[in-house]
Amino acid sequence: MSHRRSPATFFLLLLTIALPLWLVSGRLGVISALRIPTSDLALAFSPMTAALVLTAWREGWRAAATLLKRAFDPTSMRGGRWNVATVLIPPLVYATSWAVMRLAGSGASPPPFEPLRLVLLLGLFLMLGAGEEIGWMGYAFEPMQRRWGAFTASAILAGPWWLGHLPSMAEIGATHADMAWWALGALALRIVMAWLYNNTGASLFAMVLFHALLNLSRIATFPVIGSHYVTAYQAAAYLGVAGLAVAALITTRGRLGQSDAR
Repeated sequence: MSHRRSPATFFLLLLTIALPLWLVSGRLGVISALRIPTSDLALAFSPMTAALVLTAWREGWRAAATLLKRAFDPTSMRGGRWNVATVLIPPLVYATSWAVMRLAGSGASPPPFEPLRLVLLLGLFLMLGAGEEIGWMGYAFEPMQRRWGAFTASAILAGPWWLGHLPSMAEIGATHADMAWWALGALALRIVMAWLYNNTGASLFAMVLFHALLNLSRIATFPVIGSHYVTAYQAAAYLGVAGLAVAALITTRGRLGQSDAR
């Protein structure tokens, strides 16, 4: 039960698990074909590990298994049009970013369509998304939202999410400007994800799918090896997400779909 979960304990255990990986990430190299840092693969499963360990310890193995199952249960998405939004927002954000660069004369070539590669990548990104979201949204978000509200809970989660990606960004040549744009992106995306989570019936699968589609859409629209963090491309994407986050906050008066019952 989420009311028995301690976000503070979660973050402490997460730090214990992730910090050694974070510190040695520069020595782990990258997966050459995709330029995905090896540290991303290791760190991606740290939130899930912390969440499952704490759930099993405090609530039993059956509760841990239930939490894991939630991440892969598409029937949990009960939001109607919000389900559609969960699927469409990631590709629309990155397609728009690519179009903006194109109109600005960046010289970005049309991305190749490689369906088999995209399907295989989607499978990988679903696993990585589950590794993160089981911890972020499946374990930590609900008790924080109940105590401080959806916006504050989202802002708190954005911090470690941002920090966790910095070593891998540096590994593939991201600049300080890229990392600063990612700070905006992390906050904006967490706000949008909280909005979608609350409106899809608290579907953890929706968050895993959204996370996976973000990664897939970025590679699908800008697949140049080693260029996933081109500053103009990231800035355009994160400004778009920030605009959507601000709209969500204004239209919901900061509640982001959080019900009074929670």
